[in-house]
Amino acid sequence: METISLPKSAVKPFSDEWWNVFLDNTNAMKKTTVFNNVLEKNETALFRECIMGIISTLGQLKTNQYGYRVYLDGHQLQSNNMYQVYSKSPIPGESLDNWVNRAFGDKKFGLIINSGEKFDLQLSKNIALKVKPLLDKVGFPVEGINWTIFIGNYDKTPLGVHVDPPGENVMHFHLGPGPKTMYTWSKEEYEALAGNKINDKGELDRLLPYATTYTFGEGDLYFMPQGEYHIGQSDGLSIALTFWFYNHSEYAIAHKLQKIINDQYLKGGKDLLMPDQTDMDSLDGIASTINLFKFSDDIENLSYKDLLRQSYLDLRHTVASNAGYRTSPFQKEEDVEFDLTDVISLELPYKLNYRQSLDNKKLFVYARGIKLSFNYISCIKDFIDEINTGKPLLVSDLLAKLDQSWEPERGLYLLNLLYKHHAINAI
Repeated sequence: METISLPKSAVKPFSDEWWNVFLDNTNAMKKTTVFNNVLEKNETALFRECIMGIISTLGQLKTNQYGYRVYLDGHQLQSNNMYQVYSKSPIPGESLDNWVNRAFGDKKFGLIINSGEKFDLQLSKNIALKVKPLLDKVGFPVEGINWTIFIGNYDKTPLGVHVDPPGENVMHFHLGPGPKTMYTWSKEEYEALAGNKINDKGELDRLLPYATTYTFGEGDLYFMPQGEYHIGQSDGLSIALTFWFYNHSEYAIAHKLQKIINDQYLKGGKDLLMPDQTDMDSLDGIASTINLFKFSDDIENLSYKDLLRQSYLDLRHTVASNAGYRTSPFQKEEDVEFDLTDVISLELPYKLNYRQSLDNKKLFVYARGIKLSFNYISCIKDFIDEINTGKPLLVSDLLAKLDQSWEPERGLYLLNLLYKHHAINAI
């Protein structure tokens, strides 16, 4: 096992130098490594508080839609039993220990939450700022980045020994308060040892002596590349924020591009079909179904492969506009009425991306992973470019980048739209 201790001066902020050390010691993200003391105590406390807020939000939504799973004494709660967790979600100002005692008592428990980046703007921004220099070096994963949050006082990870899907590297920020131990095996070693009992939890004690052991505590970072079998052990209560890089196979990306097409252009079609009694070689029975795809004029006559290419551009721009995150935050419900004397700024480290449609009639703007479509007018690009400088901008000065024949309300509408998608801040 290799544990790297970095000098305090190189830990905060996560600089280019820090990420160079990270890449060197992980062999360009191919080698499991622990880095000590990468987060300060005030940061881990803040991040734990943010995660408590995420649990509260999920309790208010009463949903397990985002991969929210709860294990009690080693058994996963079914959907119809999740109410007992929703009703005991953390309340504002409640300590972690008090909430755990109130919600779970003496039981061993584990919580797993996917898409954590969607729920807390402050936490998402803080992590994105820390990781930005790394992404500047290695690029965004094609399918983006996703968080999974682990909370619990369980002995061993409820999932048992497992290997994550191919192409998924993980960076584990350990928020404490208790430590954690990770046991890992190479794919070849574990499968040779386990034989036909790969998923048999009863084999764990026999297999542990062959594992490589990594122990880390509050403020440490654990990196694990794709392809390793692993199981975690927590002797006490701890929280982990795990940061997943999604570099899946070409086959998986092809399916993702098909989903993007369906999500953008497939509209309606909920009515049930009747039996098709037309001639066997007739296509009349499928005409209304094909017409459910509401393609814009610029892509209506593209070949299927060219349509996939356009979807790939959408995927790249949405991920890049969202600092690599694959899911977008919930849109703000309230509108804001900007005044000409207000000051706004870009919500760093995010940026606004744009591209023109194939027929140059539309301008697609990507804000925090959301694709917005406008009639193409060149001044909108100037408007976006000015926001992307990241400088505080007086609204009246920013509107001066737009066509001066426009009423101010048109520019204020654009700002409100960007604000609702968390792309800009009102200062």
